[in-house]
Amino acid sequence: MREMTENKSILLIDDDELVREACCELLQISGYTVDSARNGYEALQKLEGAAYDLIVVDINMPQIDGIDFYLRAVRQNANMKNRFLFITGDYYGEQEALNLYLKADRTILKKPFTKEAFLKNVKDVLSKTP
Repeated sequence: MREMTENKSILLIDDDELVREACCELLQISGYTVDSARNGYEALQKLEGAAYDLIVVDINMPQIDGIDFYLRAVRQNANMKNRFLFITGDYYGEQEALNLYLKADRTILKKPFTKEAFLKNVKDVLSKTP
């Protein structure tokens, strides 16, 4: 598995410390380089100084939610547009919100998810990016 993940960097943004830490550990064990942020403000600062192959972002966060963060990040760097995986603990209406705001069909991984489902979605998004 290491060969496919070498040099792939991921930014994981989630205000839930347990989810953030568990996902980061799983990604690191799987061979990815991982950075994390507790909120959208912290993540935007990290984007100013680093490039990521994938951003995993929780939709429901205080202050800057995942959709707002996505819009701001893409304004900063249009190449990030297809490098997002959205996660959420509250699915109701969020797929429709994503489709409306982003004018694109995006996959949302609903919490709680299995390790296998998480890693599969990460690989799927990474395989679609240059």
